[in-house]
Amino acid sequence: MQRDTVTKILLEIRQYWPVLYLHSAAVANFALRIAMDLGIEARHCRDVLRGALLHDAGKMHVSLEILTKPGPLTETEWRQMKKHTDYGADWVEQRGGNDEVVAAIRYHHEWWNGNGYAGLKYEQIPLLARIVTIADALDAMTASRPYRKAIAVSEALMEIHSGKGLQFDPDILTVLSKKATYEPATYQDPRPLARQIQVEKEWLERLIKIYGDLAHPLVIAQSHWLDKLIVSIYKLQEGKRAKTSLIWEK
Repeated sequence: MQRDTVTKILLEIRQYWPVLYLHSAAVANFALRIAMDLGIEARHCRDVLRGALLHDAGKMHVSLEILTKPGPLTETEWRQMKKHTDYGADWVEQRGGNDEVVAAIRYHHEWWNGNGYAGLKYEQIPLLARIVTIADALDAMTASRPYRKAIAVSEALMEIHSGKGLQFDPDILTVLSKKATYEPATYQDPRPLARQIQVEKEWLERLIKIYGDLAHPLVIAQSHWLDKLIVSIYKLQEGKRAKTSLIWEK
């Protein structure tokens, strides 16, 4: 799939719903990092990047009234929402997406235990789709939506780890759990979080060197993620100072 085609689709997504564009960029950023941390070879990393960037392209075939509805969806609305994976996969395939990219889009809502959209389970689910599933969940939980508030990064990671062997591939999470980036404790204390922020800055610098464009989706996504972590560390530091103050008052 040509890079220009991916860019064109992303611009169409941004025009349709800017929130979806930012979500797509964030999921791609996370998915690429997961793939690299798993040691996946470069050509598959390129495919997971494209698949993640376009994983929700099919939502352009879903009305904004459904996508932005603040309350629960009706059964009819939910059936329409669930079609976005096939809409997107078929559309991207028609525009030159290869089998791996198309599969990542079509199956990113499958669960390891078979409770997903199409009922695939275990290794029936393509590897790239399993990676996008984790990245999608992480951004979905840490970003605000009309129907719910964002939760803390540490809480989101705890939810992901609690889904090991249920929603998410247990082998992938076993590998990722060895890295501080994917451990909830990293985001619960100022010192490990400060080290992680440095890691995130280095990743941002790397992306800028690769793409040479501050408006590139991954650069934008990483900038927003870094901002979120900087806000988090200030809150943690303020919380520690408040506790210290209470101790002295006692």
